[in-house]
Amino acid sequence: MNGMVDCQGLVHIYKTGELEVVALQGLDLSVREGEAIAIVGRSGSGKTTLMNVLAGMEMPSAGRAQVAGWDLTELNPTERDRYRREVVGYLWQHSMLNLTPELSAYDNVQLPLLPSRRGRRERRSHAEALLAAMGLEKRLSHRPAQLSGGAQQRLALCVALSNQPSLLLADEPTAELDSPTAAGILADLRELQSQLGTTVVMVTHDRHVEHHVDRVIRIRDGRTSTETLRDAVEELVILDRAGRLQLPKAHLEALGLKDRVRVRREGDRLVILRPEPHEEEPDE
Repeated sequence: MNGMVDCQGLVHIYKTGELEVVALQGLDLSVREGEAIAIVGRSGSGKTTLMNVLAGMEMPSAGRAQVAGWDLTELNPTERDRYRREVVGYLWQHSMLNLTPELSAYDNVQLPLLPSRRGRRERRSHAEALLAAMGLEKRLSHRPAQLSGGAQQRLALCVALSNQPSLLLADEPTAELDSPTAAGILADLRELQSQLGTTVVMVTHDRHVEHHVDRVIRIRDGRTSTETLRDAVEELVILDRAGRLQLPKAHLEALGLKDRVRVRREGDRLVILRPEPHEEEPDE
């Protein structure tokens, strides 16, 4: 599979007055074409900033960020608009942000297609196919307010996919749904993704999502720290291009590892040890 997302040493700094906040601190991330991954991490870890960069809403401060061959660090305003219109789809946590209340479900899905060169018949056929795939074929004339919360999220997903994006970004897509409804939507999204070949990156706190994605990537302090492959027993620690590791916090606490550690090579293994007492504090 080819690479769809390639971020290397990605840095993003927010500036508020005289205050600077480093939200991404040299983040590395690669996502293959057609892959589905979930991004997890505590509030403030950099998840939302990463999604904003991939969506073309924020400009990286440094590093590399490429999506489907587009260099996000080099886009001018016109190119950025085209990128957001043609390359990415965005599913918001609050489904109504994807929807136009005054329009029917049918027209909501067609709306993002109006700037394209598709004919009326093609737009309608595409909208009908998406709505049917999400189980909304009997709700074509319903406005969003006439739909249940689950049906609204399904409609929002259809809207996000209507432009046939190379990359679908989903921000907490199941946060406002009960478990059975969430599981149903994730299963249908997985099926639809396999049909369309769309790459999916979602941010989530829902632990059940891991059963519907290929990998779960954990972000900590603005960098990717660990990943778990679907159905894998062990969590993998990510080694970035600078040779840095972010060890799981539970291991650090259990072993009492703090500012300094000793690293020793034993054959094909690296062993990490607590420093000796005289090594814990640097010499004055």
